[in-house]
Amino acid sequence: MKAKEIILSIGATLLVTTSFAQDTIVKKNNETIVAKITEISQSEIKYKRADLPDGPAYVVPKSEILRIKYLNGTVDEFVAQTTSSGNGNASAKPDYILIMVDGTQLKGKLVSETNSEVVLLDNNIGQKTISRKKIKSLKPEHGNVTQIVTLVDGSILSGKIVKRDDSVLVIETKDLGVITLPAYKVKEVRELEEGKITEEGTIWFKNPNSTRYLFAPSAFCLKKGEGYYQNIYGAGNAFNFGVTDRISVGGGLVGPLGAYINTKVGYSISKDVHVAGGVLLGNSFFPFNGNNILGVGIGFGVLTVGNYDHNITVGAGYGLDNSDGTTRWQDKPVFVANGMARVGKKFALVTENWVINMKGDPFGRGITKASHYETFFSYAFRYMGPRSTLDAGFLNTPALIENGWLIGIPYIGFVIRFGKYKDE
Repeated sequence: MKAKEIILSIGATLLVTTSFAQDTIVKKNNETIVAKITEISQSEIKYKRADLPDGPAYVVPKSEILRIKYLNGTVDEFVAQTTSSGNGNASAKPDYILIMVDGTQLKGKLVSETNSEVVLLDNNIGQKTISRKKIKSLKPEHGNVTQIVTLVDGSILSGKIVKRDDSVLVIETKDLGVITLPAYKVKEVRELEEGKITEEGTIWFKNPNSTRYLFAPSAFCLKKGEGYYQNIYGAGNAFNFGVTDRISVGGGLVGPLGAYINTKVGYSISKDVHVAGGVLLGNSFFPFNGNNILGVGIGFGVLTVGNYDHNITVGAGYGLDNSDGTTRWQDKPVFVANGMARVGKKFALVTENWVINMKGDPFGRGITKASHYETFFSYAFRYMGPRSTLDAGFLNTPALIENGWLIGIPYIGFVIRFGKYKDE
């Protein structure tokens, strides 16, 4: 065949394929099939290959399908509905959540579906037949997020929930298949936190102190009803409590010197990107500079990238003080750069670093400028339990290093969780 004929043949094939191929099938083994779906039944899917529009019809069991993306952008997610692990037949159908283009949201059993329409038995309004052109998404109520299921006898299963109601829980596990459990055997179901299961299969409890480094906060928020008590050097005491999943309030005592209150508001931009902002205000118990009570405060914003176990945080804030009856904002902002790395089930490394504008030469370093930035850095070892942490490390500055304090000033502090906090 001549080169020109080959090119024309390839072009014709591509044209036919492009015009015919409307759907993409993704199997659980990561195989992708570009096809035209002709029929979807309760147990199988029939299709024709995009490159063989006049060829034979193929059949694939639903149990092998992960998802189907249709030409109009609609995506169907599939979960296993059969097989068991010696616990009986786990054939119960999961509830589905159907979201329409106009924002309508339905929930119920998936009766049937084709490449053009879906029949859903809604829990409230009964059976409805809906054109796929009007559907934005269709997915199981459960099954998209890995969960940890704790049984009353202490056994733990991890997997995706296929179905859960007052009588039964059906979970699809990675290694044991689909397991059906009577509801009375289930003690608790919690969402899996990232990094909780290691490559060796060891389950780690949730990091109990992810919302704070040593002094400074991360952008992670306390959940509603969760709280913690923090002690630093045995003298600094603080409490923080989650009012909602995004707002927390707190306060504390700085030994016998003074007290403060604080609040933080946070938001998750994506799974691994979080932002937060807040305010801290404090007053001394005793006069400074003669007969004046010292008042201080700072407004801050932080950005955290990563998960509960491995993350970095950068942020900035403006401070104010009042020591002679006049409130003054600081001339320049404060900057922070902090990080945390969990290196084991019970161990983590923490660093917290500040860049603060200082007036004069408070450390006697021979600086003649009216003001300059000083760097304060720290490094600490964190020991973690399911509901507490203990930090031991050192704080340092260039001024201390110049005076022979190469390691720095020892730091010690601990945190204890309370309230509705669950260690997962």
